[in-house]
Amino acid sequence: RRLSTAVEQSPEAIIITDCHPKILRVNKAFCDITGYMPEEVIGRNPSLLRGDKKPKAFYEAMWATIFRDGTWSGEMLDKRKNGDVFPAWLTITAVTDQEGVLTHYVGSFFDITERKKSDDEIHRLAFYDPLTDLPNRRLLIDRLQHALASSERSGRHGAIMFIDLDNFKVINDTKGHDLGDMLLVEAARRLQSCVREGDTVARLGGDEFVVMLED
Repeated sequence: RRLSTAVEQSPEAIIITDCHPKILRVNKAFCDITGYMPEEVIGRNPSLLRGDKKPKAFYEAMWATIFRDGTWSGEMLDKRKNGDVFPAWLTITAVTDQEGVLTHYVGSFFDITERKKSDDEIHRLAFYDPLTDLPNRRLLIDRLQHALASSERSGRHGAIMFIDLDNFKVINDTKGHDLGDMLLVEAARRLQSCVREGDTVARLGGDEFVVMLED
């Protein structure tokens, strides 16, 4: 009974299946996250939640890990009843009896949408200029190192252009920083429109830009 209460009150969605696997039981968090009521999923395969089609090799490796280690954890795309797809962190655990015979699987997962948004925002702040959305100095150096390594392997050349805006300070001083920012955003847009998809336009700071052309 204590275990049953823990399952029901868990903030994580929990699915208990037989060994086929067919769903035997779900908890309240499962219903809250997915939008399914228990009677809509009991007796069905958990694959009804699958939000994307991964390669067959992915599932073969996942089940091989479960059979070998008794458990597997990883990120999956799941689908709610209304069709919305969301990222989830899933753990599947095999349950055996005293003789070691498989009896059940327990799957638990939680919605990691907000965590991924936070991770994406941290990445954006770390590698992109907040005004123009161009790569910043840090990302430029990283791409430059990759380009140099690629150039050394292929024997092909690239080009670096340093660009600044003449008399930009005058615009800031006479028209205000808001108009100066608008000019920087437009300059960034125009520079990006001049290069190929694989090239890089970066903002070093102020009115200084770098264009990196590969091959």
